[in-house]
Amino acid sequence: MSKQNGQQTYSIDEVEKVLMSRRRFLQGAAGTASLFTFAQLAAACGAPAAPATTTPAAETSAAAATGPKQGGRIIFAAESIGESLEPGLWNGFGIINIVDNLAAYLTRPNSSGVWTDPAEGFIAESWTISDDGRTYTFKIRPGMTFHDGTPVDANAVVRSLTRQVNPDDPSYVEGLYMHTNYTSNRKSITAPDDMTVVIELEAPDAAYLYRLFHPSAVILSPKSLDELKQGIATNLVSAGPFKLVKFTPGVEAQLVAFEDYYLGRPYLDEIVIRGYPDEGAMLSAIEAGEINFAPYPPSSAIPRLLNDPSKKVITGDPVVSLFLAANVNNAPLNNKEVRKAINYAINRENLIQAVLYGLGELPATLIGPTELGFDPSGREISKQDIDKAKAHIAASGLATPIPITLTYESNRFWPQMAELIKSDLEAVGFAVTLDAQDAGSYWGKVLDGKAQLSMNQRSLWVPDPDNKVVLLQSGEASAKGETGIVTGLPEFSAKMDELLAAGKSELDPEKRKAIYKEIQDMILEELPYITLAYYTKPTVMAANVEGLKPGAAATERVFLEDVWLN
Repeated sequence: MSKQNGQQTYSIDEVEKVLMSRRRFLQGAAGTASLFTFAQLAAACGAPAAPATTTPAAETSAAAATGPKQGGRIIFAAESIGESLEPGLWNGFGIINIVDNLAAYLTRPNSSGVWTDPAEGFIAESWTISDDGRTYTFKIRPGMTFHDGTPVDANAVVRSLTRQVNPDDPSYVEGLYMHTNYTSNRKSITAPDDMTVVIELEAPDAAYLYRLFHPSAVILSPKSLDELKQGIATNLVSAGPFKLVKFTPGVEAQLVAFEDYYLGRPYLDEIVIRGYPDEGAMLSAIEAGEINFAPYPPSSAIPRLLNDPSKKVITGDPVVSLFLAANVNNAPLNNKEVRKAINYAINRENLIQAVLYGLGELPATLIGPTELGFDPSGREISKQDIDKAKAHIAASGLATPIPITLTYESNRFWPQMAELIKSDLEAVGFAVTLDAQDAGSYWGKVLDGKAQLSMNQRSLWVPDPDNKVVLLQSGEASAKGETGIVTGLPEFSAKMDELLAAGKSELDPEKRKAIYKEIQDMILEELPYITLAYYTKPTVMAANVEGLKPGAAATERVFLEDVWLN
């Protein structure tokens, strides 16, 4: 293995091991990128190797040696663009990609590129934390301005971090919920002077500094909130490295370099983030060179794209958990034996190779291998065992074939994955109906508790195990509708609430590990979530694109501040 420009390159033998098993080689290199050639990936997937080509890694090394350059434009292919930039509402990954490049947060991801490294200051130049872990005092970085020229101060921070829970704020709209990461445990937030913010928590929160760079915690210009009110949905004004020029809802956003950015003007002149909900259209645009940055490429096209010397494919850590959610209120999933039969019936290795093209790992529970407290022993329950699956079906007492409906989004790799899962389940005694939904309809059905078995993912937006297992907290829509554990498994839900609160408030890492071990054991026992894979999400870009930090991109959060074109 050699390392060039912060990216790892591998021999064919090494990549075979990486892509076929991915047995935690990333533990010692979390957050760094892997860059693969087509011949290596083909060997790893068991396909004939392609003729030798000039590798993008070599080209990247030569290009990066010249150093960053100013200028140029990135055409960014998002999977879709929602109708609103409102950070308190979920409007798809494309909107998050826009927000992250406009936004200034109180804290920011570590500049090391390792996603789980400690948070650094952004608007906050420094901070102190009280001995009991409940009071955070932030000193605001002097001299920062918003995109509209108004100064960044403590009052702007307080306004931004309270507007989503303040119906009297002119920018407030009904239904804001994305703020729960940083407000649910907050006792108070004040600005004792123009350059100091004090936040008091009800209980300690080991992940709080991470929560403050959740996309919903963007700090906005108070002038824009007063003048635009709810109109910030189409004109978000923050203090990040790029500023918004034009937003066309459902289509694209145009961003340009912010000349007065506190770290200096970013390298790129312009970013155009454009929605491509049709994967065929996206792939055509990538191959035609109309796009030079695509963090959501069709998985099936990865081998083809790797064979193109004008492209390169970067992967980070396996931080995206793909899973089935079993609604325990809806028969037959109210029967634990049925949930266990589903778990053992699934051939996850087949899903990883056939659907994710080797870019994944055998999972345990929602908590992934880069996260505090990950228990690798849970992988054992994720190995296909047909005999165990049939034994659990027999123990369920239900007549076969057992009818069940699998609901999923009709985009990306979900349809192909659903077909393979259907085949696995029907081989052991289920009759599966596939229920493909567009993104909006999918969430309406799942969170209303109307799905039986559904398919979803969880990215590591907050680099802490709480970020994923919080789905099981009784106040979350997922616990009420997606899995239904609040009413369907009340004792499990109550115990889970206790453990989640304990894990979140415990500041001793070793004690936290023990708590998350118990949480993982509970998930594996009841299986409200049946994990399918830890996905190592690829990003495709033109060969002349440099400077991407893949640790964040692997989570679907793509920061282009340091990106440049050779």
